[in-house]
Amino acid sequence: MFTRLAAKQVIGLNRREIDFISPENSRYLIQKVAHNKLYSKKILADAGLPVPETFASFDRHEQVRAFDFDSIPDSFAVKPAGGGRGCGILIVLERHITEAINNKKQFKVASGTLINYTNLRFHLIDILDGAYSREGRNRDLAYIEERLVTSRDITGELCFGLPDIRIVVHRGRPLLAMMRIATKASGGRANLHQGAVGIGVDIETGETLSAVQDGKACATHPDHGKNVVGIRVPSWRDLVSIAKKAAQVSGLGYTGIDLALDDKSGPKILEINARPGLDIQIANLRGLFTE
Repeated sequence: MFTRLAAKQVIGLNRREIDFISPENSRYLIQKVAHNKLYSKKILADAGLPVPETFASFDRHEQVRAFDFDSIPDSFAVKPAGGGRGCGILIVLERHITEAINNKKQFKVASGTLINYTNLRFHLIDILDGAYSREGRNRDLAYIEERLVTSRDITGELCFGLPDIRIVVHRGRPLLAMMRIATKASGGRANLHQGAVGIGVDIETGETLSAVQDGKACATHPDHGKNVVGIRVPSWRDLVSIAKKAAQVSGLGYTGIDLALDDKSGPKILEINARPGLDIQIANLRGLFTE
């Protein structure tokens, strides 16, 4: 059962907008940094912070039509620069050549289905046409980047998708942290609204404190039944340090920094959020309000 949170501790949507986002995050920086993942990757990389490698970027249809997919690794991620909530992201696991169909080249995506080069180009063009833009814009940018891999979650079980960590930072101070682990119900996406497990993490020690799925408290992962509470997140001090520096580089006073732990290269920044969701309070059983 949930511990009841004092109403004065919990930040709601209105208070978040009026007292935190409006005074702390200028619309210019929200649009330029948080809503443009390509630009945010550039300024983070320029500051020496770890981000996934970008293999290609596109702003015109003709660039997509002319691109040679054989020039990039067999596994990668396709993303819209201005997307939100994971919309438009396509995770490619490996390359397939079907000899039975005249050596037809295809990619296997995270859902397990195969997609040919033509349909991958259509997906990139959809991104450019704004199909996944959070602002409903007519145009967007598309890019292909390194696919990060975390083979096992904090319980030691094989991952179904990429777990991520969100750290909310206010004026340089980390306030709350949460790990999100994908489930079969979430289709391999670490998105709480799609059925992923949200796990509150102690900001000082990196120990998992409590967990929630679909708005209900839980202590175990729904797929394999392993306990998810009372476990130390690896590389925790590095993750917090990177999040603090990323928030500073962004220029945003109130932000959520999303990170992942790649098996080979360690912590990497996934994105900067100017309006981090408030479910992190439920996952931690405590509010964001600290005065």
